[in-house]
Amino acid sequence: MPKQSGQMARGGLFVVIEGLDAAGKTTLVKRLVSTYRRQRIPLVTVREPGGTRVSEQARRILLDPRAAISPQSELFLYLAARAQLVADVIRPALARRDLVIADRFNLSTYAYQIGGRGLPEREVMAADRLARDGVSPDITVLLTVSEAEARRRKRRAGMKADRMERQSRLFYRGVRAEYLRQARKRRGILQVDSEIGAEDVFTHVKAQIDRRLRQRGLI
Repeated sequence: MPKQSGQMARGGLFVVIEGLDAAGKTTLVKRLVSTYRRQRIPLVTVREPGGTRVSEQARRILLDPRAAISPQSELFLYLAARAQLVADVIRPALARRDLVIADRFNLSTYAYQIGGRGLPEREVMAADRLARDGVSPDITVLLTVSEAEARRRKRRAGMKADRMERQSRLFYRGVRAEYLRQARKRRGILQVDSEIGAEDVFTHVKAQIDRRLRQRGLI
């Protein structure tokens, strides 16, 4: 009997790296991807929003500093990008027993749309469940960073501000608070202080991923 939508035999491992901009997500993802590829572990890496033609188009709209987007429209653009990414990339990769490493996933939606935009939690989570269609991370790594350190890193990197990065400090305090609230209430979220240093962050996170890969017989 063919599987219905939302049902999937999970074979691979789905790892998500989360956190505010300048928390070190991209650095960690690149290091993990490089290491596991050297180990010849079948791997797919994705980012949100993005990863498919439809999702990249949504990304361009969402990050355009000139775009005036309502909170509700913003939510549905993110979720449209996610739904396509799940259908086209993540679900097939997991079915092949690949390791999938994502730069952001649904925890970002909770943090930014509930904590930052103030949208109702129940409705946001229901819409997200529909977009994910039964796919959930096995491990979510939440990298934390202080406001002062995040500003310092952005200045040092010369980061250009896109539409999301131009939001107010009050907005980002709401995002940070929601990230931490979700980490307290949800199982499977590994919270790591990125200020301990990139090497220690990598070592700690990789040990946790390796343990789960061994449990699944993937290494």
